[in-house]
Parts: sequence; C-alpha cells; structure tokens
Amino acid sequence: MVKFMPGTISMTLAMLVSIATALPAGAQSRMSVTDDANVRRTCPSLECGVVGRFHLGESIVVYESVDGWSRVSEYYTAGCFDGHAAFVDSGSDACTAENGIRNGELAEWIRSDFLSTVGDIAG
Repeated sequence: MVKFMPGTISMTLAMLVSIATALPAGAQSRMSVTDDANVRRTCPSLECGVVGRFHLGESIVVYESVDGWSRVSEYYTAGCFDGHAAFVDSGSDACTAENGIRNGELAEWIRSDFLSTVGDIAG
C-alpha cells in the first residue's frame, strides 16, 4: 500500500510544471494563406499527393520550412492499406517515403510563397 503525505501530489505537480516551463519551447510561426488556388500536399514537392485545400486568408501554423515549402501540420496516420494512402484526394497516393509517407504517417505541406507572416507564437 502506498501512502501519500498531505501536499506531496500538489508539490510533485508543481515541480513538473516548473520543469516543463523551464524547457525551451520550439518557436512556430502563424501564417496566413494568400492564394485560394493551393493545396495541402503529403511532402514538399508538386509530385506529392494532395490531401486537401487551403482557403484564402486561412490562418495556419508553420512547424518547419524546407526549400520553399512549409510543413503546416503534425504527422498523422495516412490510412495506408495495400500500399495506398486512404486520405490522399488526388495525385500520388503511394505509401512511400518519396511521397512523404513514413511509417504510415504523413504531414501536410504548402508552398511558402502562398503564405504571409501574421506573427510568432510559442509552441
């Protein structure tokens, strides 16, 4: 049987919160979509699959930028079955690293020139 002293749980939570806030947070950028004719892709290339569209003025978080492309989502399941991604609307649906799908997961990418800066947010 485990016994807790009064206040030990709240003290432990307070210690965890102080440790977590002491760790450096990754800076992310909040951006705004500047063109209505763009799509969400599975990797930073025009050859990659399309998983949706963005709307003019939509506010999004950019997690990283690579060679003129911005990753605008966390990684999530691609719904791979028989080598094809269920969540790809058009273009390549191959569950391959070349299509941005690794270990059954993908992230969404947009060309950076379709974005404008709104401000920085802490992540």
